Amino acid sequence: MSLIPLVLDCAVPYARGSVRPVSLLTLPLGAGTVLDHLVSQVEKVGHGEILVLSSCLSATDPVFKRSGTLPVRPVQLETLAQKLERYEASDYLLVVDPRLWPTTGYQFEECQHLTEEYHGATHMIALGGHRESTRERVERDENGNVRRVQRLYAPKNWSEVSGANITCSMAPLRAAIGIRFVFPLELRAALSAMGVLSRDVALNCDVFRLGTESGFLALSERIISDVCRQEVEGFEKRGEEVLVGRDCQIGRDVRLVGPIIIQPGAVIEAGVTVIGPAVIGTNSRILPRATVIQSVLARGTLVSEDATVRQQVGCEICPEEKPDKTPLRVHDFGLALAGTSEPGGADSAEWGAVSPAQHRVLHRGIKRGMDVLLSACALVVLSPLLLVVALAIKIDSRGRVFFAHRREGRNGREFPCWKFRTMVADAHQRQRGLYEKSEVDGPQFKLRDDPRVTRVGRWLRSTNIDELPQLFNVFLGHMSLVGPRPSPFRENQICVPWRRARLSVRPGITGLWQVCRDGDRLRGDFHEWIFYDMTYVRHFSVWLDLKILLATVATLGGRWSVPFSWLLPKVAKNRDVHRYSVSAA
Repeated sequence: MSLIPLVLDCAVPYARGSVRPVSLLTLPLGAGTVLDHLVSQVEKVGHGEILVLSSCLSATDPVFKRSGTLPVRPVQLETLAQKLERYEASDYLLVVDPRLWPTTGYQFEECQHLTEEYHGATHMIALGGHRESTRERVERDENGNVRRVQRLYAPKNWSEVSGANITCSMAPLRAAIGIRFVFPLELRAALSAMGVLSRDVALNCDVFRLGTESGFLALSERIISDVCRQEVEGFEKRGEEVLVGRDCQIGRDVRLVGPIIIQPGAVIEAGVTVIGPAVIGTNSRILPRATVIQSVLARGTLVSEDATVRQQVGCEICPEEKPDKTPLRVHDFGLALAGTSEPGGADSAEWGAVSPAQHRVLHRGIKRGMDVLLSACALVVLSPLLLVVALAIKIDSRGRVFFAHRREGRNGREFPCWKFRTMVADAHQRQRGLYEKSEVDGPQFKLRDDPRVTRVGRWLRSTNIDELPQLFNVFLGHMSLVGPRPSPFRENQICVPWRRARLSVRPGITGLWQVCRDGDRLRGDFHEWIFYDMTYVRHFSVWLDLKILLATVATLGGRWSVPFSWLLPKVAKNRDVHRYSVSAA
């Protein structure tokens, strides 16, 4: 049994300046093309030859003139069946659709293993791009009155998601012969109609959508960053993160701000400015005083004098940017450098500085190290107290010493949040009957005199000692010392933006809300809770964590509040922090 690779091609609608259809596979990606990247991976598992199903390319196209383990040959939809007839009946067709490029990369070795263990069709589906999506279902009675509204977070069960995000498919070759398809979804539907056994394998990742310009630029940015850190055959390094290929000509007074990859045969004339991440394709030519910013120029692109190419994919001829053209938003292009207007401006010295995203990665690393060290020390020091409390709980009432409740952590992953048990054994079953007596708003549930709390439990709650077992959660990486409070799925679905923000970081034992909220712990203003959680996520830093930890100790676990202006003075100065609303947050 062998895998016969079939790579699908398409014309890209965003090719600027093109007068004819431009193939996605020919666009520059890193030091090569999209096809080069795919072929280098497919060659590890493919057999015989690599077929390219394309209506844009001919057999004489330069993209097929390459050396490698397997030859790469174009095929038309009309002749595909005849081509496949030559292979063995036991072979499998590996269909790759680069329009949906997994953020973790194509893992074709895994595809080979899957065909060995399962003899039907297998479709690889990326679900990561929809993990924060929601859907509401409204139930009505016979009179049309609303009975219940449910918000659903189950994208893996949505048929339109599973169909739209197929990155590649493996199908028995004989079953695929005669099927006309240009998308894996069409192949999947046809195989199902024929009664071919099939299964979907979920990929826990997002996808770059190369059918859109922003999606292609985002993938290009990642590839450029990876390639510029390596030694690439046929390229030499010039300056910081600039790779230049063979036979390139670079004129005088050219300003190159990496990461940039200049492919072989490119010509950059005098006075040109190129600001990365950018790729200058093979045999492209940039005429004097032009500016290329965070863009990809396809092979043979001509950029005219004094033109500006900003955050776009240029093909063949790039005219001057029209005054009414709106550039892509910064967040559509990952590491686009915010805060810098034009090259040579007041902010040009900042191009080599650490980006805000890198700052957050650094702070997260320091925060995790601090969590492990402090939680381990605290567990050792407090171990005598933990043993005494465990014994008191066991003597006071029947049931387990610890209570583990399922909470949502970073990226929505559930984990058991541990506490000392402070309630009777059947407390969860009795909660539904007490909901109407809750003394707080929002999804929380609190009673000043909760009848389910044990005698020892009241003391543990008043001193916050019941929270100490969460130090184990911190040590294991489920939680952090500082962060939004961990909440169950039921509570998190109330407000989607709030859920998305608070689940972007690890939940914490203490946090901004615990030390800054109003003194009456049972008043529980839900909008206040949202405000503090989202403010913490926006302004997260190790220094803020240290101040919150100090405030927690000073207030004995948040028994009274500290001024918000002491923790985040700049935010307090620019905003009336006593106005709590979802829109303000």
